[in-house]
Amino acid sequence: MRFDGEPGAMLERYGRNAILRSIFGQSVLALFYRCAGAIVTFAFSVLFARIMSIDEYGVLVSLLPFCFIAGIIGLLGQQTQLLRDIPKLRAQQNYQTITEIASRRLLLTLCGSLAMTVLAGCLFVAGRGRISIFNRPEYAVSLLLIVPLAVIELQNAIGCALGSVYLAIGPKEVLWRLAVAIAGLALFLVSQKPLSAGAVLGIAVLVLWLLVATQQMRVRQIIDWRPLFSLSAVFGRKTAVNFGASVPYWVTSVVNIALPSVDIVVVSIVIGPKAAAYYYAANRIALLLEFFISSFSVPAAPCIAWLHQAGHRAQISRMVSNAALVSCVAVSVGLTALGFAGDLVLRAFGPSFVQAHGLLMLLASGAIGSAYLGLGTPALEMTGHQAAASRIMAVTAFTGIIAMIVATTIFGVWGTAAIAILANLGRKAAIAIHIYAAEGIDITATSAIREQFTALRHKWAGRPATIEGGHNAKPVELQ
Repeated sequence: MRFDGEPGAMLERYGRNAILRSIFGQSVLALFYRCAGAIVTFAFSVLFARIMSIDEYGVLVSLLPFCFIAGIIGLLGQQTQLLRDIPKLRAQQNYQTITEIASRRLLLTLCGSLAMTVLAGCLFVAGRGRISIFNRPEYAVSLLLIVPLAVIELQNAIGCALGSVYLAIGPKEVLWRLAVAIAGLALFLVSQKPLSAGAVLGIAVLVLWLLVATQQMRVRQIIDWRPLFSLSAVFGRKTAVNFGASVPYWVTSVVNIALPSVDIVVVSIVIGPKAAAYYYAANRIALLLEFFISSFSVPAAPCIAWLHQAGHRAQISRMVSNAALVSCVAVSVGLTALGFAGDLVLRAFGPSFVQAHGLLMLLASGAIGSAYLGLGTPALEMTGHQAAASRIMAVTAFTGIIAMIVATTIFGVWGTAAIAILANLGRKAAIAIHIYAAEGIDITATSAIREQFTALRHKWAGRPATIEGGHNAKPVELQ
């Protein structure tokens, strides 16, 4: 279903449950791409763990998150602003304005990411001889990743806003890792010696720029073969959209990327690349358990903004709460499976990685609470509470990183994992409380659980069931 037109008219035309089913249908497609990305990411991680030394592998998995974080900082929050700007313009088929907005936001992204490349280069110079991941000159190849990572993230946001689940996920999470893995394996077979981190990073730079160029064709197809980026649009007529670095969007986007990855960088700097390699394996496997809720956020984000404009808070609450419940059940099943088969999964990285099984179970257990607390940041941003989201994210990230450094120094990787879990749960709990107080929208699994019990009770009593989407939402009859 295409969300074209005014929200009220769409609800009347298709019905509330039809829209909910459509979003969950898109979530299934997003989940498919996420699963494909998980398989490719797992193969990517295992392959390079096998064809690199443990120290070089630790450097690789530390520098990649470092560059991701730098790229997101360089985006200046432009990708989140596009998620709010484009859906309404797309519904109006106003493609000229889409081109103008995308072009100007691309210019800001290029300026910001180039500035971050220079700053990261300064960190390399300052850290040489002190921090192991900055010690060798070839590791500086990673700096060339920052700009293409920022640009491809911007393209992903545009694809998501235009309703393409594939463009929102496929290029960055599936294609680039697959291409890097194939090229790295080919280089290993030719050279017959372990690969260096610098060689793999160089391959990644070439692959990312190739993807940035090729996926433009798919985006242009969606907007009737009109140019997505145009130099004339940058200096053309002024639109009503405010262009600049939105601090709230900037903070939330940086923290969203940094929180799942900064712990790896902290372990690498405080303890060393070898410990980071083991921690990375446990961390990446544990993150797989949150796939449903992260997949759901791809189609849900523009729909939440669309429904909120019409004041249909009950629909938002019902949609995100049901997603949280399904995600919570899926995580519980996955956690049980890891309890029995976690050693086998870790052994794929190499026999020595089995020692990270306890760490894996600790990180995975935190995913249950995270899934229960629901969608999180996108719900606040898409309902106009980006300032509150940025405050929550900034406070939890700052305190979490400081506590993580201290805990890692004292307790090692166990302290890192414990603080990472607590910081994530604290952030999501604060977000859930704020959006319920401000909008009456329950993003946790609580409303969905209550709805299921209410439906069962009414079924036994022979009465129609109703649900409520919050303290200021009207009851909606279940069809």
